Amino acid sequence: MKESGTNVRKFGIRDKFSYMLGDVGCNLVLTLANSYLLVFYTKVMGVSGAIVGTIFMLARFVDAFTDVAVGRMVDLHSDKHGDRFRPWMVYGSVPLVISSCMMYNYFLADAAMGIKIAWLVVTYLLFGSICYTAVNIPYGAMSNVITADSGERASLSTWRNVGAQVGGVVLGVLIPMLIYVKDEDGNSVASGERFFWASIVLGIAALITILICWKWSVERVRLADKDKSEVKKSSNTKAVILDCFKDKALLSSFGFQIFMYAAIQIFFAFNQYMFLDYFQSTALSGLASVVMFFGMILTAPITVPLAKKFGKKEVSIVGLAISVVSYIVIFVTRVTSPYVYLVLIFFAFFGIGIMSMVSYAMTNDCVDNHYLETGDRVEGTVYAMASFVRKMAGAVCTGIGGWALTWIGYNELAVTQTEEVRQALFNIIVGLPLLCFALTLIFMLFYPLNKKRVEENEKKMEALRSKEQA
Repeated sequence: MKESGTNVRKFGIRDKFSYMLGDVGCNLVLTLANSYLLVFYTKVMGVSGAIVGTIFMLARFVDAFTDVAVGRMVDLHSDKHGDRFRPWMVYGSVPLVISSCMMYNYFLADAAMGIKIAWLVVTYLLFGSICYTAVNIPYGAMSNVITADSGERASLSTWRNVGAQVGGVVLGVLIPMLIYVKDEDGNSVASGERFFWASIVLGIAALITILICWKWSVERVRLADKDKSEVKKSSNTKAVILDCFKDKALLSSFGFQIFMYAAIQIFFAFNQYMFLDYFQSTALSGLASVVMFFGMILTAPITVPLAKKFGKKEVSIVGLAISVVSYIVIFVTRVTSPYVYLVLIFFAFFGIGIMSMVSYAMTNDCVDNHYLETGDRVEGTVYAMASFVRKMAGAVCTGIGGWALTWIGYNELAVTQTEEVRQALFNIIVGLPLLCFALTLIFMLFYPLNKKRVEENEKKMEALRSKEQA
């Protein structure tokens, strides 16, 4: 790898801000789908939660091919300017927004059940497995070439996570206020028309932020001639993937990303049910997203300095322990006060926020480590595999949750649920994240790239770049 010439703009706040906007845009459409599509299809379209959950899970098997295909194309091809990642963002942003809006077609609410299910399958695959993949995988992998400096990459990871939380909290606060209306008895019911218009407004906002990210981003680290020849020789996708699965650092990284992502997605997907059916207060569901946001965002100023001093792995372990303890308290005490629940959620997501802020930087550490061990530059492939396992985890957990709604006797069209169903719902909403946080902590304990190992790799990478430039 080599760095671009001196005429390229120095890394600075513009890079951080624009990279943050990229995740704001991606999360505006993704969080809408992850948090509210299940609600839309059960409450508006009248489709069984088990059916919706099954579709969500099966779609991830398609991602096993589309994610890796995009990742390999990113690794093997560049445009006439030498950029490998930026072009995908500009060409994929419009299809991404259109496919997002198509999913919330409430005009089919009175159609036959087969038609509604077919529409969900087609539009969900188009959105998640094709359009979102074509934008988000190049975007995520691009952080490895915006800068070669480990500290600057950690900063990009933090800003990216801030962008994700901004997108998440905007939806968490605004969407419950917009999509629910009162029926004649004063109960909150979901409005299909409002879902549709919300998807259009959020889609436009996503398009603007993604294009700003594309316009202001700079790929400073280029493939050297040696790297280009090595990439071509390693174009056997199967062999590259097998090498990745032999890498202990990557396997550990995939493991803790799977369960971290799953825990967060379960919270988003079932937060509405927690407040709608268990606490019976939809107004507070938006406050829960705010509490989660501030819990994670407050870690932004402290995480990078702490990670620099103690190591990314080391501070992540402490944060995960806080999350696990917080959810154990929620589950054991079976909180009945939504305000006590919100306090404990704050501490849970403060803990996970510490890890989340450096998680993408740890992926970059894994890419460099893999290069030093194998000689292969596979940023796109590694990020594609990480993206796939995260989406698979979220879909499987959402699928299990969707099936569980049916198993516990959840009535999709009922305004209120029985007490037995409410308690079973609590077990799902709290128990699944608790399990995921605990498994995340276990995988992090086995992650081999501690502070000492990362610093040694940085010195080796710097020596290689200096040799190539010389």
